[in-house]
Amino acid sequence: MRRLLCSHFVEYLLLLFFVGITTLNGLVLQVPTYNLSNRCYAVTSYSKNRARILAATTTDDANAATIIIDEQLTKKLGIAFTQKLIELEDYKRKHGDCLVPRRYEENPSLGNFVNKQRQSYRKFITGEKSSINDNRINALNQLGFVWDASSTPRSSHSDRAWQKMYNELTEFHSTNGHCRVPSTSALGQWVVRQRFLYRQYPNRTANSSLTPERISKLNKLSFPWTTRSEQLWQERINDLKQYKKKHGDCMVPRNYPPNEQLAAWVATQRKNYNRRQGGKPSPLTVSRINELEDLGFVWSYWDFNLNNFQ
Repeated sequence: MRRLLCSHFVEYLLLLFFVGITTLNGLVLQVPTYNLSNRCYAVTSYSKNRARILAATTTDDANAATIIIDEQLTKKLGIAFTQKLIELEDYKRKHGDCLVPRRYEENPSLGNFVNKQRQSYRKFITGEKSSINDNRINALNQLGFVWDASSTPRSSHSDRAWQKMYNELTEFHSTNGHCRVPSTSALGQWVVRQRFLYRQYPNRTANSSLTPERISKLNKLSFPWTTRSEQLWQERINDLKQYKKKHGDCMVPRNYPPNEQLAAWVATQRKNYNRRQGGKPSPLTVSRINELEDLGFVWSYWDFNLNNFQ
């Protein structure tokens, strides 16, 4: 019993420590707090396999603090991700933004984390396998996360760097007759970034690195603004539209000789949707789900047949 009481007391002290400002026997304790959307988050781990997210709503009264155990947040974001979110909020509190340098000496792992989120986001919006999801994107957006770091004011150095890569692309085009550079190379990664910036172009800021002049330069090389997978997606969407126009629905049979590729593609979308619903990695993005549903796409082939039978 004594050991149990001692354990609970230590646990209570840890809760008080991570909440921020509270009172203990009339003594006001002030410790660092991390504000995210008017709430305060902290991660504590007081045993090897035990961790919680604490969400505290504070008032101007230093003696008032409400502790809420939000375990759902942990499940949605993950403990490691939430810890980095806290560190990012702390960086923003000090510097006024989330533009953590890639080589941030004070916290190198935070710089790596921020860079990884941008890379994961680019994969996410193109339907590639990615560690990021809607919950994590929303959490970062709440902090004012900048997905395109190049939207910050340009410098002569960045202009020279862009021109250097463009010259390399021009040479690649002259040699190969196209601009589909393998993404494993530095030039390939630069090409991927230009596509990403182009998708953001309608909503870009005045300081975006992808200016109309640069777009014009890339167009002179017949730059492919979409990937092959994106082109394939659009082709199948067009095929599905034609099928619906002819048959009145999107229920392409599994065996459809006129377009076997469309039949296989439709089955794959249902499979990817079920994976996403089950919390597993899936290339099916929210925008693509909406695009299919706008066409009247049915996710359950068997439910559709059962409803028609009834």
